[in-house]
Amino acid sequence: MLLIERFDREQKTQDWSRKAMVSALTMLGLDDMMARYASYETFAEIIRHRFTDPKATLEEVFSRLVFNILCGNTDDHARNHAAFWNGKELTLTPAYDICPQGRTGNEASQAMLISGNNNLSQLKSCLETAHNFLLSEVQARAIFGKIISAIKRHWDGVCEEAELSEVDKKLLWGRQFLNPFSTE
Repeated sequence: MLLIERFDREQKTQDWSRKAMVSALTMLGLDDMMARYASYETFAEIIRHRFTDPKATLEEVFSRLVFNILCGNTDDHARNHAAFWNGKELTLTPAYDICPQGRTGNEASQAMLISGNNNLSQLKSCLETAHNFLLSEVQARAIFGKIISAIKRHWDGVCEEAELSEVDKKLLWGRQFLNPFSTE
């Protein structure tokens, strides 16, 4: 049995109520057939104009993009980004549906475009779009360092908590997590 606390529900007296949410796909005005045109650049523009606390939200979404690349989550399509809608403003939801994908080689691509037509799962792709998130190259590189450091610092503990075997741990490290292609 798996019990998950839902972030899109809130308790009302004795019942639960669903919090209104909208996906990035909807915010981008795309349907499932057009999802391949979803981009972080356009999502950042929407955040700048329609979200509560846009500066902090932009940094958070940029950090999530970086983490997705560094952990091998290429399933970062526009339905896996969302915001709560209170009838007036959008507020970023917690991150969800993060699933590192297996790689047979080094090269990988994100589901959403990162910069222009580029969706390569590399930190240099993030540098190309950092300005869209109102981040300088120095700030972007600081985020890279912070996330890489956190992955390294927590790796053993998370693997232990997940009860990964040494074989699985070695299989994930350097392939899904911190794959050399991602940091070139």
